[in-house]
Amino acid sequence: MKVDESGFSLWELSVSLAVVMGWMTSFVMQGNERIQRLSDTLFIYERLQGEVLLEATEPTGREQVCEKGFCLPTL
Repeated sequence: MKVDESGFSLWELSVSLAVVMGWMTSFVMQGNERIQRLSDTLFIYERLQGEVLLEATEPTGREQVCEKGFCLPTL
């Protein structure tokens, strides 16, 4: 770049854009993984909640219902 030029060259712009896109891709991928874990956990709790309600209508004597380390007390 000449001394009296101002602004960005196409090369500088391309490299900057590639860096920003790489960072954003990583950020989005991590966000998607967190959303998937949250969705899985929510699905487990929904199933457990259904079992708690089933236990309330037809008692078997269980004190809690558990799945994959998550537990809910029965009513």
